[in-house]
Amino acid sequence: MERQDKSYVLDNGLTLPWISFGTGVIWKYSRNKKLFLKINLREILSSVKHLKLNRELKGNLFCKKYLEQAYDVGYRMFDTGRIYGYSEKYIGKTVAQKEGTVLVTKCSAMDVTRSCSPNTVKGNLEISLANLGVNCVDVYLLHWPEGDWLNYYAQIIEQYKMGKCKAYGACNLHVSHLKQIEEAGLGPPMIVQTELHPLNSKRELREYCKEHNILLEAHTPTARGSKELADTDIMKKMIAKYNKTSVQITLRWHYQNGVIPVVSTFSKEHMTENLNIFDFELTREEMAEIESLNKDYALLDSNGIDDSKYIYND
Repeated sequence: MERQDKSYVLDNGLTLPWISFGTGVIWKYSRNKKLFLKINLREILSSVKHLKLNRELKGNLFCKKYLEQAYDVGYRMFDTGRIYGYSEKYIGKTVAQKEGTVLVTKCSAMDVTRSCSPNTVKGNLEISLANLGVNCVDVYLLHWPEGDWLNYYAQIIEQYKMGKCKAYGACNLHVSHLKQIEEAGLGPPMIVQTELHPLNSKRELREYCKEHNILLEAHTPTARGSKELADTDIMKKMIAKYNKTSVQITLRWHYQNGVIPVVSTFSKEHMTENLNIFDFELTREEMAEIESLNKDYALLDSNGIDDSKYIYND
C-alpha cells in the first residue's frame, strides 16, 4: 500500500483518497412506524426547545444537500452501509455518478440474519449496488466481527473475486480477529475501518496493519470534537502554534500516520476546514505528544451493531 500525493494506492492498483465523508444513519427505524414517529417527534421537540435543528434531523431532512456540498468542496470518497437507512440511496441519487467518486459500503451479520433482508452477502451487496446505482462498489467491508463473521468475510472475498467490489476489508477488528482470519486461511483485509482517535489510538492495531500492508480507516476520527481532547495542554499548545483547530490537528495526525479519517459533518465551513491541513506539518515530537493522550477511550461502546433496534428501509 503506497501513498501518492494525498492518496493511497493498494497493491491491486486501486487509488483511495486520504479522507472519506460519511452521512451516518438516515431516517432510521422507518419500517417500525411507531418507533419511527416516536424518535422523530422527539427530535422535532428537541429542535424547537433549542431553537435549531439537531444533527440527526438535519441529516434526515437535508442529506442530499450535504452530500452535494461535500463533493463540491472536495470530498471524493463516501462511506455508507446497509444499516445506515437511506444513506446508500441518497448517495446513489447525488454523488455516486459524479467524476472521481469512490464508494464504500458494508454488510453486517444483521444484514444476513434478519427476515427483511437477504440471507447471503451476495444478496445484500446486490441491494447496496441497486441503492447506489452502480454495478460495482469500490470498497466492500464486513461491518462487525459478530455471529458467523468469518463465513461472511469469506463471502465478501468471493464477491471481490466476482468483480462486484474493487477492494474488500472489515470494520471494528482487533488484532485477535486479524489472527483468526490468518488462521482460517483467508486473505487478509485490504482495509480495516475502526474507531481511532488520539484518545483511542490503537497503537498495536496500527503497527500490525502497517506490518501486514493493511490500510487503516478511522471512524469517529476526531473523538466527535471532544472537549476532553481539545482542552488538553498538548492540543492547546498546537492550536496556538499552528493557528488550527483541534479537529484539523487531529486530522493531520491521522494523515501523518497513514490513516484515512472518515469524517461526518453537516457544516459546509467544517467540511472545508477538514480539508485544510496541508499548510503545516506536525513534528516527530508533536506526533508523540498526541500519541501520549491515549486512554483507550471508546466512544462507540459496542461489540456488534450500532443499534439493536435498527430496522431497514428496504
